Amino acid sequence: MEFTCILCGYRSSDPGTCPRCGLPLLYKVRPIKPYKSNMPGVWRYSSVLPRPIRVVSLGEGFTRIRRVNDVVIKYEGNNPTGTYYDRGSAVLASLINGGEVKLTFEEDLTRSLALYLSTVGIETTVSVSYNVDPRDLLILAKLNVKVCVNCIDKPSIDYFNPLLIEGFKTIAYELFEQLNDVKVIAVPVERGALTLAVVKGFMELEEMGLIGNMPRLIGVYIGELKSPIGNQLRELGITFMKVKPEDAISAVVELARHSIFARPISASAYVTAKNTGAVAIVSGSPKVRVNTSEGSGLGRLQRLQGLIIAKVPRGKPLTAYSIWRTIGEGSLLGVYKALDSLVSKGMATVTIRVIGKRKVKYYVLS
Repeated sequence: MEFTCILCGYRSSDPGTCPRCGLPLLYKVRPIKPYKSNMPGVWRYSSVLPRPIRVVSLGEGFTRIRRVNDVVIKYEGNNPTGTYYDRGSAVLASLINGGEVKLTFEEDLTRSLALYLSTVGIETTVSVSYNVDPRDLLILAKLNVKVCVNCIDKPSIDYFNPLLIEGFKTIAYELFEQLNDVKVIAVPVERGALTLAVVKGFMELEEMGLIGNMPRLIGVYIGELKSPIGNQLRELGITFMKVKPEDAISAVVELARHSIFARPISASAYVTAKNTGAVAIVSGSPKVRVNTSEGSGLGRLQRLQGLIIAKVPRGKPLTAYSIWRTIGEGSLLGVYKALDSLVSKGMATVTIRVIGKRKVKYYVLS
């Protein structure tokens, strides 16, 4: 892999931070036009992503375009854990090659990584504080994650990991495909990883000649701008806009009436879009308060889907029982539910064969 600074052009064979301008070094994409593959999730854009060791997807990506009060919204709440982090987790889990991952608990990011890494059997340890929400501990326990208290100083993966950025950038490709001509985009800014990724995605589209000009990006924040790369983003042409906390809260309520459940920081992008005509990127309120029993939320259903995608050979007709034996986990009923969910998403097909006097159902992964 080759890594580059999208601000000054510095190149390196290793990831890290640009020694010239301090921006995270990002994966250098192959300069070819993207094509829409039949692979699942973010791997729809596999031609502009790093080559995976195995394809991991839980159905993340290609999220809906919503319209609320004449505001166009790219709603990320339909991802498996309810946030755009699942895009990055899918890419990272597809390229990680063994070893132990150590994380400090960072709410949405940690939940997403724990879910995706569990599907490929990566040993994961999460350091939590003493005031951690017990419901979060339950989720980590369900995913077979090791938990310790204040035991990790430096996590293995942070928000600016280049593979996470590669997953996040697929939002830009989807906006191009879904809306074609986008003039202005409002992006919620905390640390700035999402904004950096969206910029990278549109820079690649421009380099490939698929768009004439970069859309204008507005980084939206509440209170004080806390992004460690705020100055570099300004040099990349990003403008920033502050939203009042009370306006963000009002937007949370307004969006909820339209079944869009957002954190205040994400709702602030909607506030800005109403005043600027921008497309608002709105991430969801995390799906961590849902029941973690089999078949719901972050529970067994999605884990079984991930195991099926990771372990079952493509194109080979297999019964649910054979698939259950292959993945070696869960109940047969749970595997049936996971397979039927994959069929509904277009990630598998089902056929019926008559053997003797019995009808036997066979599943084929796409």
